Amino acid sequence: MNKTRVYITAGFLTFLFFLVWLRLIDIQLLNREKYIKYIERQYYTKENIILPRGSIFDKNGDIFAISVPTINLFAIPKYLTDTQKEELAKGISEIIHISKWKILRKLKRHKNYVILAENVDKKYKDQLLKLRKDLEAWNFGIIDSSKRFYPFDSLAGTTIGFVNRKTGKGMEGLEYKLNDKLGGGIGKILLMKDAAGNPFTIEKEEISDVQYNVEISIDKNIQFMAETALKKLVELRKPKEAAVLIVDPNTGDILAAATYPNYNPNKYWRYRYHKNIIFQNAYEPGSLAKPFVFALAYKKGILKDKYYCGNGYIKIGRRIIRDHARFKYLTPEEIIIHSSNVGIIKIALELDKDEIYKNFLKFGFGKSTKTFPGEASGIIRKVYGKAQVAYMSIGQSWIASPIQIAMAYSAIANGGYLLKPRLEKAFINAETGEREEIPVKIVRKVLEDDTVKKLKEVLKLVVEEGTAKSGKSEFYTVAGKTGTAQKYDPKTKSLSKTKYYTWFAGFFPVDKPKYTIVVFANEPQKVYKWEHIGGGKVSSVVLKELIDQLMFYSKQKPDKHPASAKH
Repeated sequence: MNKTRVYITAGFLTFLFFLVWLRLIDIQLLNREKYIKYIERQYYTKENIILPRGSIFDKNGDIFAISVPTINLFAIPKYLTDTQKEELAKGISEIIHISKWKILRKLKRHKNYVILAENVDKKYKDQLLKLRKDLEAWNFGIIDSSKRFYPFDSLAGTTIGFVNRKTGKGMEGLEYKLNDKLGGGIGKILLMKDAAGNPFTIEKEEISDVQYNVEISIDKNIQFMAETALKKLVELRKPKEAAVLIVDPNTGDILAAATYPNYNPNKYWRYRYHKNIIFQNAYEPGSLAKPFVFALAYKKGILKDKYYCGNGYIKIGRRIIRDHARFKYLTPEEIIIHSSNVGIIKIALELDKDEIYKNFLKFGFGKSTKTFPGEASGIIRKVYGKAQVAYMSIGQSWIASPIQIAMAYSAIANGGYLLKPRLEKAFINAETGEREEIPVKIVRKVLEDDTVKKLKEVLKLVVEEGTAKSGKSEFYTVAGKTGTAQKYDPKTKSLSKTKYYTWFAGFFPVDKPKYTIVVFANEPQKVYKWEHIGGGKVSSVVLKELIDQLMFYSKQKPDKHPASAKH
């Protein structure tokens, strides 16, 4: 044998082996990720699924929002016979109760991978797998997914918000605000493809980061009471918008936020309006502004024994501002009790205009509480003349949201402290159960103790014998103020004589307040042609019943004798 030929052959084989070895190094080490991705493109495909989110619980542990396991049904129609398509469409229709023709249409119109049904209840999975086996329709399959479910339907709908059924992310309300905590969204599922490029089996799923469950301040039972009372108001007065807000004045916890219009998050796509007017809209507060002017004057020590209220009107420059009655002489307390525009304007004109403006800012007006997504800041501007002082003091020419009103009146109730509203009470790690509490936050002290005491005395009389007396409770003491603001009419370019914002804001029981309540209506209608629309008349249908329900629910003993409410 020729040794030279042996050496050449051996060298050539060694060289080939060396090339293979280099190629293996390139594939296994240097460009491993590149080739893995190439293989995945050739043999795998990714499909979207909706990932589960953390749950939302009320303060008592009742579930307001939860992700429910579901399944999506898919098929590769070109590998199914016509008979299998007919039988499959019929079988699926009978099991999950959707149209047979809808399924059959998809099976006939598509050749490759197609979704037949989404968000199907997981309880049907075993029946569907049996159907596949019976028909030997191996190119019909099931993918696990999830959907958001709201057990109480529209209860607190505008506050809870909703999750988009296509993206799995919150779009409104707390669902939107807490996207980062609750998780969810779109996940990827890796499917292996056959030689023709069609998926036929699940390889793995990509899951989201750590999720949190959320405990909120809303009490489901109090929310139900508020919505029931609001429904009566809407049926009776047919307003454009209305709300009932209930807050714990000692913590800032929002216990109920009932709004009209409202919607069912389970069917959010059927509704055009998704706003929560308690947070996201602002309106003129009307006479709700008067106690804050009174408080400033009381603090400054400038209140007189009595004020002449002009027999029902006052002229400021060329403007005439009227009262709802022809008052003559009223004490400062009576000005609030009977809600005299003329009286409070006369008090306001004796104060420094900059101090009045800063006093309203101090109570949180003109600035968002940053509690809710898209929250309104309200608008309150500096005043430069007597007319501006007059209108500011009677709650016209500036706007505030119902949540700002609630926190300002809670400051009177709790001894003078402006609190930040609280909707989220705690975040709970879904894996470890670790709990992160959200503390009560005091923004600042806004009232002195003696001013608080005086305001409570006066606001109690507003309910007992003043403009809010039609809504007083026979069992519990209530302090509060009514408000009525004329709406601006763009057609006449003046204040309307038929369209109003009406309010009530107050707290109870007076000595140890447990609840702050705000009742609002936008353009409530008259029940009788002769009646005058006002905050007291409109809110009474809510207050009388709701106050007693709330106090009985919280097992609070009456703090006044029933006979004391009858005069």
